[in-house]
Order: sequence, then C-alpha cells, then structure tokens
Amino acid sequence: MASDSPSPLVVEHAFPLRVGCAAQGCAVMFLAVVGSIAAATLTAGYMKFVNGDVPLGLGLCVISLLGLPGLILAPIMLLSGLREVLNPECLYLTSNALILPPRLRGTPPDAQGNPIPNAPGPQPEVIPFTAIRKITCGTGPTGRLRIDHDLAPTTLVLLEYLMTPRDYESLEKFLRAGIPTAFTAPAKDPGTGG
Repeated sequence: MASDSPSPLVVEHAFPLRVGCAAQGCAVMFLAVVGSIAAATLTAGYMKFVNGDVPLGLGLCVISLLGLPGLILAPIMLLSGLREVLNPECLYLTSNALILPPRLRGTPPDAQGNPIPNAPGPQPEVIPFTAIRKITCGTGPTGRLRIDHDLAPTTLVLLEYLMTPRDYESLEKFLRAGIPTAFTAPAKDPGTGG
C-alpha cells in the first residue's frame, strides 16, 4: 500500500541561530543594578520620611518603587536568554531544501491582508532548491545571503551575525554545492581572502 503523504525531509545539517546574548546579558546586569539600587534606597527613603525629612524621603521612596521591577525583570530575562541558548532555533538544510525556523519566516499580513510596514515579508517553512532562482552573497561589514525564490514575493535575507562564522561559511558552501547555478558571485577564495 503506497502512502499519499510526501516523503519526510531528512535533515543533513542544522545551523543554530545565535541570539543577542551580549545585549541580553547587558540588559540583565542593568536591570539587576537598577533594582538593587532601588531596593537599597527604599529603606533610606523610609528612614528619611520617618525622621521628618518628608519631601526627600517621599522622593526616594517613589524613585525606589519605580526601579524595583528591575529585580523581577532581570531573572525573567536571564531565564529567557538561557532557554534560547540551550534550545536555539535552527535553520535546517536537507539534500534538496531549506527549512526555516519561525524567526526567519517573517511576519504574515494583518487580518485585512495588508503587509505590516517595516517588517520582513512572510516566507514559507520549506524552500525547495528547485524554487530558488538566485542567491546573492552580500559584501560589507556583515555578510548576507539574499535568496530569491518562487514561493514568496519577498527575498529571504540570511545575515551572517545570526550564525557563527563557521556555520555561515558552511551554509554558503553547502548551498553552492546544492545549487551552483543560483549563485551570481564567485566563491570566495580562502587563500586571497576575497
């Protein structure tokens, strides 16, 4: 009995996407410091208020209460960052397709079907190599692969900083091997650096 369902995709390579760990770590530290300072000045403000310096005490208490949510947000952001580091979204490559994680699929149109301004266009979950028309390697301070395909009106842009440099180079190498006719720029020569 033959199955009518399409054959399952066999993942040959997985490229984990990096999160903004440095930025998130800085935000956690900032919130922890602000929250700690707020907690420390709350008691000082209360003591000023009780000892008769009402305006200063009240001002310190109000400012402290505004900073205290930092102590709650810092561990939440820390746990969120750890979750993304331990279980990152991956860009998968099969022998004949790219499988995009939700982060790279863009933003679907709103309820009325209008595109959301300044948002990346929607992309399909799976992009078969047969649908890819052209791949352009961007140059500049950050590398980028621009993948034009038949399944979406917008171009898929893969930025180099989303992956480790080794993963980005491997992805480019595997795409060049899988669909050499789609590339418009010649492969980089490792000996010349360009």
